[in-house]
Amino acid sequence: MLIRIYSEKEISHFKKHCYVIIIVGVMTLINYEDYLDDLIQKDNEAFKVIYENTNKGVFSMIISIVYNKAVTEDLMQDTYMKMIQKIHQFKRGKNFYAWLLQIAKNTALDHYRKEKRMTVVDPQENEHLFNSASNDPDHYAVYDMIKTLNEDEKQIVLLRVVSDTKFKDIAASLNKPIGTVLWIYNKAIKKLQKINREE
Repeated sequence: MLIRIYSEKEISHFKKHCYVIIIVGVMTLINYEDYLDDLIQKDNEAFKVIYENTNKGVFSMIISIVYNKAVTEDLMQDTYMKMIQKIHQFKRGKNFYAWLLQIAKNTALDHYRKEKRMTVVDPQENEHLFNSASNDPDHYAVYDMIKTLNEDEKQIVLLRVVSDTKFKDIAASLNKPIGTVLWIYNKAIKKLQKINREE
């Protein structure tokens, strides 16, 4: 297990000089395939292990597309339900985590497309929705910070920074070469640094 605790001095330094979010937690490495047979048998303990080790990545993938915490939580449930329904389609030896993130991405994109077709909002009639000083509890500073990034940059930054997803897993879930993912990530971080210096 890897545990990192930051002092107040370090956190203060990060606030001034770094442009990422730090989430303190416990990181464990597991082999997801060890739990697949139990998951097929609908074993709750196997599901719990997989959920606890993947939920941050799934959350990051979905929220980078829908930008709403309540909707993200609903879509996370849908993602894990689809995972259980499609577990027989997973090819052993492949990257399970990337497969699950692809389900999350497709679920979020399906929702986004459906909502995009259904939602028509007039900014003049709904001024309160466009107020940047919103007190909405779903209004997170990190999402304000990354709103200048394009969709690929948002997904990659959130997956890497919030859920500490490996670059190779991000590349697999986004169907992009790892070099492209690294280039997009570095470009996004430089963009955020430049914006932060200008503020």
